[in-house]
This record gives sequence, C-alpha cells and structure tokens, in this order.
Amino acid sequence: ALYNEAIMEKPPETEAEVAAIREQVFAYPDLFVGNLVSADGKATMIRVKIKEGINFRYQSYFQIKGILAAELGSSGSSGKWPNQQGDWPDSGADDGEWKGNKWSKAKDDTAATVANDPGAAADASADKARKEGEWSSDGQSWGNFTISDRPAANGDYFYMAGRPVIEVTSGQYALEDLSTMVPLLAVTIIIVLFVLFRNLRGILLPLTVVAVSIIWTMGTMAALNIPLYTISTMLPVILVAVGIGDALHIVSHYEDSVVESEEKDTRIIVSGVMSKLAVPLLVTTLTTAAGFLSLWWAEMPPFKIFGVFTALGIIFCWLASVLIVPAFLTILKPKVSAYLQRRRSLRLHSENGLLTRVLTTMARFLMKQRLFASLVIIAMTVAIGLGTKGLEVDSSWISDFKKGSEVEMSNTVLNEKFDGTVFLNIILDTQQPGGLRSPLILEKIARMQDYIDTLPGVGGSLSLADYLKSTNKTFHSEDPAYDRLPETPEEVGSYLYLLSLSGRPELLNSVIDYNDQQANVTVSIKTDHTQQLKAIIDGVKAWSKREFAGTGVTVHFAGSANNAYIWADLLIKSQFMAILLSKAGIFLMAMLLFRSPTAALFTVIPVALSSLLVAGVTGWMRIPLDVSTVLAAGIAIGVGVDYAVHFIYRYAADRQKEADTEKATLAAMRAVGKPIVFNAFVVTAGFSVLALSQFPPHIKIGYFVAGYMLVSCLAVLLVLPVILAFFKPRLQATARLQMGHERKT
Repeated sequence: ALYNEAIMEKPPETEAEVAAIREQVFAYPDLFVGNLVSADGKATMIRVKIKEGINFRYQSYFQIKGILAAELGSSGSSGKWPNQQGDWPDSGADDGEWKGNKWSKAKDDTAATVANDPGAAADASADKARKEGEWSSDGQSWGNFTISDRPAANGDYFYMAGRPVIEVTSGQYALEDLSTMVPLLAVTIIIVLFVLFRNLRGILLPLTVVAVSIIWTMGTMAALNIPLYTISTMLPVILVAVGIGDALHIVSHYEDSVVESEEKDTRIIVSGVMSKLAVPLLVTTLTTAAGFLSLWWAEMPPFKIFGVFTALGIIFCWLASVLIVPAFLTILKPKVSAYLQRRRSLRLHSENGLLTRVLTTMARFLMKQRLFASLVIIAMTVAIGLGTKGLEVDSSWISDFKKGSEVEMSNTVLNEKFDGTVFLNIILDTQQPGGLRSPLILEKIARMQDYIDTLPGVGGSLSLADYLKSTNKTFHSEDPAYDRLPETPEEVGSYLYLLSLSGRPELLNSVIDYNDQQANVTVSIKTDHTQQLKAIIDGVKAWSKREFAGTGVTVHFAGSANNAYIWADLLIKSQFMAILLSKAGIFLMAMLLFRSPTAALFTVIPVALSSLLVAGVTGWMRIPLDVSTVLAAGIAIGVGVDYAVHFIYRYAADRQKEADTEKATLAAMRAVGKPIVFNAFVVTAGFSVLALSQFPPHIKIGYFVAGYMLVSCLAVLLVLPVILAFFKPRLQATARLQMGHERKT
C-alpha cells in the first residue's frame, strides 16, 4: 500500500515490474504526475534539494554533471570528476570551500579547478569525447560541454534546470568573459585610440593607466579576501571602458597645446595642460565614483561590493592618469599625429581639426537660433519622455539566456513535460501544535491549491492535503469516492501516524512540521518573470487574507520563486533610490566646484535629460526594467556627468576672460568638445564589445550604457549651448581658480 511501502524499492528487472510501477504512479496523479513523472510517461524528474551556500551549489552541480557525463560515455566509469585528482567531498561534507573558480579542500589544501579548468579525463572515453568536440579545443575546459543535446546509448536525454543551475552557469559565463572580453575590449580600445590619435603614445599611455588601475583594484580585493561575485567580473571591463577617460583628456589637451603653441619645453606644456585639467579631472572622478557608490544602498552584498570596488577602481584610474601620463609626456619630446603636424605647419584653420569646426559651427547655430532650438529640444523630450508611461518592472534570468543554450533548452523541455522548474513555498502556520489536524484548515488548504492551480504560469501544487487524500483512498481499497480529505481530527491523526511509518517518511517532513503546526504548500511555476511571480504571490496573499480570516493562520513565502521576486524587487527599488541620490550628490559636488546653484543645476540637467530620454525609448520599445537595465542607468549617470563637468568648468574659465557669452561658449566647445566626443566614442565602443558576451546581463548592460553615453554626449553638446545662451551665467569663483592656475604656470 502507498502509505507503508516505497513504490520502487529497487530498479525493476522485468516489463511486468515496470508496468506495475507505472500503474501505481498514475493511480495517484496528484502526487506524481507533473511532479516526478510526465503525463505521457516518457520523462521522469529527480528533484535535488541543495543546502544554502555557494560551496554546496557548485559542488552539487559539477558532481551531478559528472554523473550525467559518465552516463553519456564522456568521462569513463570511474565515478570521479574527470580531472582524476580525487573525488569531491561527500555530499554532506563541509571540509573545503569554493573560492573564485576552485574547490579548496581544507585538510590538505589541494584544489580541484572546476569552473574554468576542471582538467581532462585520462581514460580513453575522455580522449574520444575530446575528438568529438564535447570538450574544448585545449582538452581542459568543461565550459562548453553540454549534456542536453546528445542521447545516451539507450536513447535517453538528460536535462538540468532550476535556480542553482542558472546561478552556476551564469558564474561560468561571467568567468569566461574575464578571459575573453578584457582582451577583446583592449583590442577594440587600441583600434579606437589609433583612429583618434594616430601615434603610439596616444595608445600606450591610456592603456597603461587602465592596466595599472585593474591590477591595483583586483589586488586590493585579493588582499582583503573579498570574494569575486558574478557581477564583479564586470569590474575590469568597466575600468577599461570608463577609466581611460582621464588619460584620454590629458593626451588630447596635450596635443592641442602642442599644435597651438611653439613652446618646446615639455615641462611647461604639460604643466599648462594639468593646471587646466586638475580640478575637472578630480571632480569628474568623484562624481563617477559617487555614481557607483550609490550601489551601497542596494540590498544585496554582491552589488555593494561591486559598487565600492568599481568606485575605488575609478579613483585608481584618476591617480594613475595624473601620475603616469604627465610624467611620460614630460620625458618624451613634444609630438602629435602627422595630420596635426601638417595642419600646424600650413595654418589652414583656426579650429583644431574638422571635428572641432563642426562642433563650434553647431554651437554657434544653436545659440543664434536658441528659441527655435529650445522648442525642438523640448518637443522631442516630451514626445520621447511620454514613453516612460510604458515602463514596467520585469526581470527574468531564463529569458536572458540565448535560444538554444543548455539552460534555455533544459528549462523549456522540463516546463513542457512537468509542472515547472521554479518553486514557491507557501508556509501556513496555525499558531498552535496539532492545528493541522483540523479538517476545516485542511479543507481551506485544498481550496487554496485549487485557486492557485488556476493562476497563469502555475503548473501544479503539492501539500499535506494531497498526501491525506491519497492515504484515505488507499485505506479504502482504492475507492475513488474516498479520494478526499478525512472528516475528523482523529482520522487525520491516524493517517499522519501511518504516513510517518511509510517507506519514505521524509516526504511527510517536506509538507508538515513535527508538531503538526506548520504546513508547506509547494507550487510549481513555469516562469521566473517577476511580473507573473508577483501576480501569483499577490493572488495568494489576497486569497489567504480573505479565506483564513478568523482562523489564526498566518501565511509566509519562501522558495526560488519568492527569492527571485524579492531579489529583483529590492534591487530595482534600491537602484531607483540610488539613482536619485546620485543626482543629488552630483548637484552638491557641482555646487562645491562652481559655488553656484545655477551652475550645479546646469550640470545635472544633461544627466537628468539623458535618463529621461533613454527611459522613454525603453518604454516605447516595451523593454522591461530589470536588474541589468537599472544597473546600467546607475553606471551611465556616474560616467555621463563627466561631460557636463568638463564643459561647464571650461566655460566658467573662458567666461571670466570673455564678456560675451557666445565667445566663451565657443571657446569651451573648442577646448573640450573634441575630448568629450573622443571619450564618448571610446566608452561606447568599449561597452558595445559586451554584445559578444556569453553572460546575458552583460549584454544588456553593454547596450544600455553605450546608448546612455551617446545620449549624454549629445545632451551636453546640444543642450548646454542653448541654456548658456539664455541665462549667460558668469561663474566667477571657478574662473578665478582657473586664472590662478594659469598665473602659476
């Protein structure tokens, strides 16, 4: 009988035994169909409950994947992980820990590299697997090995899905990105710098700065024993793309100074450049760092650490820029690109190149036609900004994975065959021991399940009520009329006792506690989209509040579905707050720099306008706000404000010399317009490289930050000339500071 023996004590040996098991399983569909076996009887699921912690998650994942690989004939039959360096710890052991991409055993301090370099099998089957392409070309990495697209010898297919699989796979992708994205990004930056400067120093100096900064930052993390979370793998990419800005400004201003002056003493040239850039470089560094530090208000430790160390890396980039670049430029002879040399000798134009001529011509037109330009800008802002009404928060890790990837394929197949791969645990507390023996409470639990099963995205549910119904049916000779709950507390108590003596008493422990006070209802869900998870959780809350009123029952939520919803909700809400705080911080820093609330407001306007425009386009395109898009907004605000600071600061200095606002604005555009475009071009190219990433969130962040950079650059170069033409601020405090630097020079 179901209540006192296991359905399958041992694997069946005959077709008759298989048929008997199949008959018994399908006689209790509420317990098994959609939960452990598919409705067509062609698939079965092994559900593994993993202890909390990265150690257990990675250990279990790779052990299970190794078992399945052996079933596929890819790693022999030794039962060991294919590196042949020894077994993993026992499933319940805790004699080591996961560090970075290695499992370190505490006893002998040996390590088996798993995520990036688990090693190659020594047996013939592994050699065969490598030849067939199951291993990577170097015969070492399991990063590209998949189990879901090839059958075993008997034709069976294996799939792995669930939250731990997503997290481990994401970690693998992120680690692989470290070894591929950074070199690819470096090559891209080299090409861009060559196009911009056409000389070796214009390439090597900025790259040296970011290389030193990455070493300092990652070294600090290692020295402090800070773990490398998945999101932290983006840190080197961000430093390469963003940290290069200070060095780029110095080199660009240096070349302009060499072109404009006949001075041969490099010390005087470099000193003049640094006197003009010292304050804006420091302020832009602080504002960028403040943008990343806003992640401190995120609820999750990985994002706090990412924000703090990215801010530290940005500061290291500034420090390396002001120490390394001026030092080398002072040692080297004054030299610019061949094109600029020819232009200087011919004296063809008063502007520094074609780009500068285009920018100053554009600024002159905007100021002359400031009324028309302002109306066009306002109209476009309103039209695009209306798209924000279409914004909605919705995050999904599964939908981020590429079609055909192992995770996406496994999740799709298991959702088709079973009730779902995302689980919501609803904990019902009766507040008193023995409270779950009440037929009234049990009936309400059963009715709650009936309601839950009607919700979109829900595949099925399992609770104590299902076990009691099945036991009642079994106890009455399989009579379908008794496939219902027992009618008295005494019957409930008797059935609970019988279940506790069954072949698998631990199953009872998964639906009820020892005191018969708390019940666990497990809901299987076919999606991890936060909007649908929210609808399910809110629906259960509303139903429970109404139906359990007066019973004393309280309802709590747990499980991967609840964690995914809470995680995304907390992060997105905290990021919205962080974005607002970062803009307030930018305003205060600009106040300290310019000593003028008007100038501070002018600095914030392009940043706020960029956020509004990108949000509007996102809304019009019906792109949901998720963790990646909101994180990208925080990154872009810290970086995009640099353009406004450089422009306003330079305008303030020139406004002190020029009584005419138009001349001061044109002088500012002439001085910093080209470096701003160069910077935006480099950062956009850098983040666009992330489109080739294997890690889905990196791809979204790359697209969005690149878009933000372009919009921020255009906002500064188009909007600030119009605003300055209307208000004509003098900003004398900053100008006096600038004049002081020039007199010292």
